[in-house]
Amino acid sequence: MQNKIQEIIKRIKDEDIKMVDFKMVDINGQFRHVTIPAGSFSEEIMKKGIGFDASNYGYAVVEKSDMVFIPDPDTAMIDPFCEIKTLSTS
Repeated sequence: MQNKIQEIIKRIKDEDIKMVDFKMVDINGQFRHVTIPAGSFSEEIMKKGIGFDASNYGYAVVEKSDMVFIPDPDTAMIDPFCEIKTLSTS
């Protein structure tokens, strides 16, 4: 996994990727995502995940809604539908 993460970081730099999008499906089957600037992307995010408010996604009530999304590095790809060059992972 370590090598895959380093490949993703290198790809972001080499291909001048501007955004990283973390895609998921909520409890009702609706597509959701969290997007961050590529400059904020790090090895730590790939290993420990990115926090988000799960109440917005239907996973939990507001009082207990802090969750972490841990991306799968094997799903990383350039999103062909984004106007700004974006790496997408789920």
